[in-house]
Amino acid sequence: MNKLRENKEFLEFRKARSDMLLSRKNQLLLEFSFWNEPVPRSGPNIYELRSYQLRPGTMIEWGNYWARAIRFRQDGNEAV
Repeated sequence: MNKLRENKEFLEFRKARSDMLLSRKNQLLLEFSFWNEPVPRSGPNIYELRSYQLRPGTMIEWGNYWARAIRFRQDGNEAV
């Protein structure tokens, strides 16, 4: 972290970013047991960030569907 504070290019980027940033929220989240560690992929990749709100009582069913979908997408080398 100290190296970033000394990096002039990063400090300029941070200032430019703050001019465009309206709000920011940080969260610490727990991973799901069926979600493997990400591995680097070749080529230019596009990633998207998603968030979900789980309802009480649906976690097991939802987790089973999600685990199958992740395996399917990993087999097809799609973004997960």
